[in-house]
Amino acid sequence: MKSQKGMTTLLITSMLLIVALLFSLASYKNLFYQIKRTQNEVVARQSHWLSEGGLECGFTIISNEQDATADISNCKMMTDYKLDELILSGPNPYLLTSVSSNRKVFKTLEVKGGESSGVVKSSADLYFNGDYRFFPDPGNEVDSNKWECVLLRYLNNIFIHNNSAAGIAGVSGIGSNDLNYHNSPYDDFYSAPTDVHTCQTTALSVTDSYRTPVQTQLQSNFNADIIDESSMDLFKETFGVSSSEWITIRDGGIFTPITVTNPSQCASDIESVLTIDQRYVWVTGNCSIESGTGFNDLKTKTDSVGGAFILVHKGLLSFGGASELNAVVYHFNDGYSPNKTSGNDWSSLSIGTTVLSDSMYVPTEGSVIPTTMKNNVVFYMYGSFVPSGGFILDAEDKVSYFNSSINMSFDGELISELLTPFAKPKWVQGSWNDL
Repeated sequence: MKSQKGMTTLLITSMLLIVALLFSLASYKNLFYQIKRTQNEVVARQSHWLSEGGLECGFTIISNEQDATADISNCKMMTDYKLDELILSGPNPYLLTSVSSNRKVFKTLEVKGGESSGVVKSSADLYFNGDYRFFPDPGNEVDSNKWECVLLRYLNNIFIHNNSAAGIAGVSGIGSNDLNYHNSPYDDFYSAPTDVHTCQTTALSVTDSYRTPVQTQLQSNFNADIIDESSMDLFKETFGVSSSEWITIRDGGIFTPITVTNPSQCASDIESVLTIDQRYVWVTGNCSIESGTGFNDLKTKTDSVGGAFILVHKGLLSFGGASELNAVVYHFNDGYSPNKTSGNDWSSLSIGTTVLSDSMYVPTEGSVIPTTMKNNVVFYMYGSFVPSGGFILDAEDKVSYFNSSINMSFDGELISELLTPFAKPKWVQGSWNDL
């Protein structure tokens, strides 16, 4: 009996030990699983933050160079990030994707400011008196050496002068010279002297053709290279901020502000402050740049400094002469009107009689009241003056008048260089996620 009781006790004790061992094994297995899970989470978070570091590396390069096309491949070569991929895809806004150990993180960045497609950009109504032939902005390439060219972009109206009705000889109109440049629009645009590029054309519809014929006189005959842009905001696309914040741009350290009191001395006043290190001039007041009034000195100076950005604010702007100026010209008028109770500001300039003549306002189409239109003219160009960087005419509800017959060209390299300081990449809030 005693031996049976001992055996029972031993059996129960053994079973308890086995149960305890099973619980221990189960607990160890669960602990091992938790340890492995914790290790995997640590590795996953490490990969996540390495991918985040890749995004910040790419963004820093783009910000420092102020160029969304900057080479960010060096970030992949940095051993600290251990990146498998770092890809920027566009167009603007751009998606920046970073991958480390199969951990993908992406954010959207948008480059605001520093943009300017087209030879002429205008929120003012445009009036062309004479024959204007554009060497266009190539725009986007849609096929091998075929491009979606851009001549000009406008907000509301384009008027073409009716020479016959006005009783003068010749034909006024605008159109494309195609991509037969005397100078390349961009470096390396032509791969060889015999390289031929053309604006995309089609026989199906003018809306699919990017080459408006020369001497086109009616808006209904404009092709897709002349863009009616109802949402145009020239100040924001150029400087990245609303026009109500213009003081932050003028006084932001890039421009040299000057005030012009004698319009005929404007060219000399601009030339006097231009240097190799200061190529941006903000002019306040009426500005008349013509041959014989400091224009030649201004032309020489802009050439020597590598091009200038000339902005004229709250005043008339007129150009005359027969030369090319190595500059981007921006005319910015907010709240300014030349027509005052004391008279029209054009009356004080030598060209005022021409600008204020009713016979200057006889378009091929559209109903205009000459008295009203001439009192809204804030920009006037005559002769064969051409700025190599084109015109940005930011004067909504006003009129910019071209009275000449010229070829207007596009220097994409100059425009890109001069607008670079205003290109500000920013993360788009709410755009980031990780997979």
